[in-house]
Amino acid sequence: MCKGESEYKEGLEKGALIVTGQGGGSRWRLLAFLSLGAGLAMLLAFACAYAGVGPAKAAFALPGEARAEVWAKDLSISASPGINGVALLDSNTSTKQKLPSGTSVTITSREEQMFYGLYLLWDKPPGQWTLHAENEDLSWDALCGGHGFIHEYIPLSKGACSLSVNIIGDEAVLCDIFALGYGELPEWVQVWQPPLVRADMLLLSTHGDDEHLYFGGTMPYYAGELGLKVQVSYLTNHWAEPYRTHEVLNGLWAVGVAHYPVIGPYADQYADRLDAAKELYPVEEMTNYQIGLLRRFKPLVVVGHDLKGEYGHGVHMLNAQTLIDALEASADPSRDPASAEAYGLWDVPKAYLHLYPENKVIMNWDIPLARFDGATAFEMAQKGFSYHKSQQQWFSVRKTGVHDCTAFGLYRSFRGPDLMGGMDGGGGMGGDFMEGLAPYPDQPYPYGELTFPWISHHLSRLTPGRAGMDSDYRFLHLFNIYDTIGLWTIRFLRLHPLRV
Repeated sequence: MCKGESEYKEGLEKGALIVTGQGGGSRWRLLAFLSLGAGLAMLLAFACAYAGVGPAKAAFALPGEARAEVWAKDLSISASPGINGVALLDSNTSTKQKLPSGTSVTITSREEQMFYGLYLLWDKPPGQWTLHAENEDLSWDALCGGHGFIHEYIPLSKGACSLSVNIIGDEAVLCDIFALGYGELPEWVQVWQPPLVRADMLLLSTHGDDEHLYFGGTMPYYAGELGLKVQVSYLTNHWAEPYRTHEVLNGLWAVGVAHYPVIGPYADQYADRLDAAKELYPVEEMTNYQIGLLRRFKPLVVVGHDLKGEYGHGVHMLNAQTLIDALEASADPSRDPASAEAYGLWDVPKAYLHLYPENKVIMNWDIPLARFDGATAFEMAQKGFSYHKSQQQWFSVRKTGVHDCTAFGLYRSFRGPDLMGGMDGGGGMGGDFMEGLAPYPDQPYPYGELTFPWISHHLSRLTPGRAGMDSDYRFLHLFNIYDTIGLWTIRFLRLHPLRV
């Protein structure tokens, strides 16, 4: 049975709207339907997007058309005594260098070419550091490292022929330096955005690699293809094995995640049962940590692990157990008052658990994705996991048994069971984690940029002759299209009231 209530929740402030089928929003719905002309114009635009006409996705790029050149072999590097600067140019994260506070590393071009970007790979979050840049006309300094990214890109719009990395805080460990020229960035350069303020979807992975193994095509489909706000969070960290955090970031970037993940405070440990995991970790503290995540990101949808730990991993079980406890507590002001004061309360509208036996939802990860040149969400999950090179001998992305990355259950919902949950691979349609929900329309995504793929998602399920599409399901998708237009019209009018 679904946990939660069916009525509209007042806790969804600032634009998070739920399609409830109830009458509580009739006044605003009427106003939306009176905006039929605007809605039809939007629908026409969405149809154009579905046909391949519409705004292209913006790329993280420097000015210019050519791909940025990497000049690692043409660099001259100097560093403080005791630091092997050459090792920082070998594209090998294992040949890292410790940089004590007060040390610096300077790179210049032997051919007097200009740098328009600096890409650094750190071993762990470096703390704040300063960048000193110079060209023939001017010099400037920038404070960097504030976000704690270990894959850190610094754009240099003015161009520079000399760059100095200066450590001003505690010791930092640097793995690699790449200086880039003028043009479009190579795909392997990761330009991370900070974690989201509000998330359409929050994925709660236990370890680095679980997000691909058990959540499958969730990230490539919802973040990559649809452009929704997907936040990934890891319960444990791998700082004792730093190479694994590089694997995490490489895998996430490959499947279309743009916002930096939250990496938990708990060191990775193995337990073969739930009781053993509870002896390893502080359960109440971990529950409060999960409560804090729910309140911080205010997700419309949460996706979590199997309560039985997939193949019996006790820490997977503990992650799932503390999550369901947090789901019940995140709207209670008496639970974890610190996060309540910092972020406010939140009651999550929908939560899915991997392999949950009730209200089963089978996801179709075999739909080709335009964002990834026709590769399917399942194939992209495999690609994402391929970056976890240290784990290849033990695991693989699958669609069978306890590793089935398509099998979920709706654990909690304000609006009852999903109508599309039963359409499995035989019908070809699959479930939809966002069924009945309209994505957050707030910035940083403009209205059109977010809505184009969202409406295209429903249009794609109305293809004539599509297997398993009876009239009821076609109506459901038409309703979602029209209702999303109405919801966004409501949101726009609330933010921008008409003045007569």
